[in-house]
Amino acid sequence: MFRKTGIAILVVGCLLTALNAGVLLVQLSAASKAAVAGMDAQALARDADFKRAVQEIVEACRINIDIGRVKC
Repeated sequence: MFRKTGIAILVVGCLLTALNAGVLLVQLSAASKAAVAGMDAQALARDADFKRAVQEIVEACRINIDIGRVKC
């Protein structure tokens, strides 16, 4: 009985992993949208005041807008 349960859990885990990988590859996830003061995400990324505000919030971290990473 435990062997069948273990196999079933393994199969379900593999299927969920494959589904997750498929969603990432096909990019079915909705893109996030930012809108502050009438600016979209790209305009906010170029805005010096917005960058400064984000850097103050994330005090001890560096922000690389080009690749969308925060490094602490």
